[in-house]
Amino acid sequence: MQNNSLALGLGIAALALVSLCCVTGLGAAGFMSYRRRAQDAYPIEPTAQAPMLAPPPPSGGPVIPPPLPGALLSVLPTSPQRGPESAPVTMHIISDFQCPFCSRVLPTVHELMQSYEGRVRFVWHDYPLPFHQNAMPAAEAGQEVRRQLGDDAFWRFHDVLFDNQHDLSRPTLDRLASATPGLDLARFRAALDSHEHEATVRSDMAMVSAVHTSGLGTPSFSVNGTWISGAQPSEAFHTAIDQALVGH
Repeated sequence: MQNNSLALGLGIAALALVSLCCVTGLGAAGFMSYRRRAQDAYPIEPTAQAPMLAPPPPSGGPVIPPPLPGALLSVLPTSPQRGPESAPVTMHIISDFQCPFCSRVLPTVHELMQSYEGRVRFVWHDYPLPFHQNAMPAAEAGQEVRRQLGDDAFWRFHDVLFDNQHDLSRPTLDRLASATPGLDLARFRAALDSHEHEATVRSDMAMVSAVHTSGLGTPSFSVNGTWISGAQPSEAFHTAIDQALVGH
């Protein structure tokens, strides 16, 4: 009887995880093989080790680990940002333009940007999954838009990429770029042809992986060190942000 109860509990937990992020959407076999496949596709050498973080609870609340000295994400010079650098709270967004769960949480991210304007800095980190064949080119496209036109243009293009998530092939990326005001299309195409930004994307992935070593899925978020995994309800994000804002 006890074994049956344990098996039922594990089954419920697995079903809860499937609804949260791309890596768990693969099922149990995909979850176990994800880390190996990701490292095969994008070789990453972790530079630091952090304790493993627990998976998100079935209740949908934020994952709040104990303080991890030296395990906070960095803001790279190439990281797209929105909000003041002086904001007391930084929310890191680890995402993949081809991930359907990342698209699902986008309305919540937009709401948070409006609700906490001026109090939270939002930082984007590309984490294209290896089984999404167009995710890396889309990430490179976003980086080129940012380089030419800045952060505000990146966030607008970010929304456009998610709106076209069903088809992020190279012809689509060129078409979307051509509709971006002020963008030098020849420079854009040359950057994608030469994969000029791939090293930047991989560096971002390496930094994230060095902090979160437990088999990261997308989307994932870090709010002043509080990790939230998957397309969680907006309440989970408000709880984490409000706790981080206490005293500020």
